[in-house]
Amino acid sequence: MLKSVIIGCGAISHTHINSINGNNLGKIIAVCDIVEERAKAVSAEAGCDKYYTDYKTMLTECSEADVVHICTPHYLHAEMAIFALEHGFDVYLEKPCAMTPTEAKTIVEASERTGKKVCVSFQNRLVKTTAAAKRIISEGRLGKLLGMKGIVTWERSGKYYTESGWRGTWATEGGGVLMNQSIHTLDLLYCFGGKVKSVEGSVALRKNKGTIEVEDTAEATILFENGISAIFYATNCNVVTTPAELELILEKGRLLISNDILYEITDGHLREAAENTGAAVGKSVWGSGHTLMIGNFYKVLRGEQAEYCDITDAYQVLEIIEKIYETSPLKLR
Repeated sequence: MLKSVIIGCGAISHTHINSINGNNLGKIIAVCDIVEERAKAVSAEAGCDKYYTDYKTMLTECSEADVVHICTPHYLHAEMAIFALEHGFDVYLEKPCAMTPTEAKTIVEASERTGKKVCVSFQNRLVKTTAAAKRIISEGRLGKLLGMKGIVTWERSGKYYTESGWRGTWATEGGGVLMNQSIHTLDLLYCFGGKVKSVEGSVALRKNKGTIEVEDTAEATILFENGISAIFYATNCNVVTTPAELELILEKGRLLISNDILYEITDGHLREAAENTGAAVGKSVWGSGHTLMIGNFYKVLRGEQAEYCDITDAYQVLEIIEKIYETSPLKLR
């Protein structure tokens, strides 16, 4: 059984713990957080005796571990991933993999140099609705994929930013609604669209002026090398958080992923084509994909064949985000 350690004992760490322990994927042997009380509490939840407040000390003393799970604020991801790789560990890395494409490529280089793997938690790639949509497209009965639409309308304000200690600034979050809330939707647009030809977009700071410095609203038009185009809109200014939507427009119909259901729309008729039946682990917006992605990554580490999101593919979404910032008429950073 693979042995794991977890760096960062915030909200998302519980999802990792439940995925590993609840499905007997591995054994957690230690956790780490800069807040000792939190590390101690999470170690008890994880069923391990060891907890640390310094990740370098943990990785030095827990050399028998196989996998390092990094669940920390964005600005720490690259530093911690590279340290773990260079000390002989494979890495499961929460999104975003890094703050910029350039920084992400340093992780790619470290992975290639050490021969160790990095899985990035773009878990929505593996859920049933995504898999079913890919299957319908590959079957060709609805014709070719022509274009896509990604919409994210969430509510984020007030204490969400002020009590985090790191959200809402360029230095520690690396961006706003693009880097945090809508990055999964952008990743799915990339997964269905393929290699990107051009991106043009804009960002704005509207509802959260005076609280944060990063964008809370963004939009873009994305053109792919295969001729497919996509439109994208995301905001944290909604009064409630509504399910993200991904629409795939084909020659003979449309596919709509919303609220964990894939709908097929043809000749004006709508029917359910697939549903993500696995229960969400943690917040409902995180979905059920963590267990799938972690499980597949662990299978690969055991020498089995399985699909997971490798760092060499994951950083492509950062290229899209970088282009939106660069082409935006309003420069926030």
